[in-house]
Amino acid sequence: MDSSSASPILVEAWSRFHAAQTEVLGWMQETPRFKQWPQHRAKAYHTMMEALAMAYNFAVAPRMYHPRIRVNTGWQTDIYTLGQNAPDLFYGLTFVDGRQTYRLRGRFGDCVLILGQVLNHLSGHPDSKAIGNYDFSTFHIEPDGSFEITLSADKHQGNWMALSRDCPYHFILFRRFMGDWNQDPGKLTLERVSELPLDHYDADEFDEAAIADRIDRATDFLRYLIRDFNLGLYDSYVRVGGGLNNMAFLPGTITSQVGSPTSNYAMAVFDLADDEALVVELDRVPDGAYWSFQAGDVWSRSLNFTHRHTSVNMHHAAIDSDGGVRVVVAHQDPGFANWIDTTGRRQGTVVFRNYRAMSQPVPRTRKVKFSQLRDVVRKDAATVTAEQRNSALQRRRSGFLKLHGE
Repeated sequence: MDSSSASPILVEAWSRFHAAQTEVLGWMQETPRFKQWPQHRAKAYHTMMEALAMAYNFAVAPRMYHPRIRVNTGWQTDIYTLGQNAPDLFYGLTFVDGRQTYRLRGRFGDCVLILGQVLNHLSGHPDSKAIGNYDFSTFHIEPDGSFEITLSADKHQGNWMALSRDCPYHFILFRRFMGDWNQDPGKLTLERVSELPLDHYDADEFDEAAIADRIDRATDFLRYLIRDFNLGLYDSYVRVGGGLNNMAFLPGTITSQVGSPTSNYAMAVFDLADDEALVVELDRVPDGAYWSFQAGDVWSRSLNFTHRHTSVNMHHAAIDSDGGVRVVVAHQDPGFANWIDTTGRRQGTVVFRNYRAMSQPVPRTRKVKFSQLRDVVRKDAATVTAEQRNSALQRRRSGFLKLHGE
């Protein structure tokens, strides 16, 4: 081998990564939603670029010596939404070594729920599985809402999240839930407390085999994102619903490796002509700590919920006088408070999330003519003016900037 060239192990890993790009794009192009609906083809390519960026952010970029909780290179509304991230969840993710010990410090702030989900490998790895799901309300929390948790393969007294000693690259996903984005999201910080020499992880900086391993990890993760998120979620919605415009129950443990088992999910694929709307109904208010309705596109990406009214949650939903909740999914504003904007998409998805709930309600759906909504929705359903809607959108925008920076 030419001493000025990369080793075969690095070249071969790079070739596998690029071959996977062509393969997974082909998967999307062969779907009926790509072939039959020209409206969705551009976003297929957008999704492909997004998945490539996520593959770098999750598999190649993290450095193991001083891990930190990342918020703007994981799921975020206007950059990374593949997998249909929830609008009211302030996500954080980190990657840690099971041979080390870490300290997680934080405080609840205004969060109604904080969850931590531990996978022993990055998703897509053949042995990847969730080895722990933690509801932080079960930990000891100080009166001021602060807490401290040890992450280690060795059991610790007090608050402890278990790692697997033989797995050097755990993927941990934190979910912080708020009713309103202008509220205090609390705080999470992570530090390694086990002692290490400064050059402990230098293989990731200088060794070609180590970088080849990261590239292969990115390849596996890319396949996972397209197969399980981009294609698989939509197909699951149609299958369990028995077709389009039907909402059906889909437990979090089934939706994906990082679907939360703490949530009860119900999901549907909508298909609406310009003059149609989908009415989504619950007979009573859900009893979960957090619940919401949200729209996505056919590639399982969240619709823009920063600048469009594409979600309704327990904090802002208008409850009808009979104790029920009705939401209208439509291409244009119907004037009802509980509206979900399709943002011009004839086909897309609707997800109902219901976290830490005692019951498992599945919303009913009815496709109706937009002109008939006043006859279908309750007469006393809350309405909003154009000024009120614009004010709500302004609040969404300000809340997003508060969370993610201007």
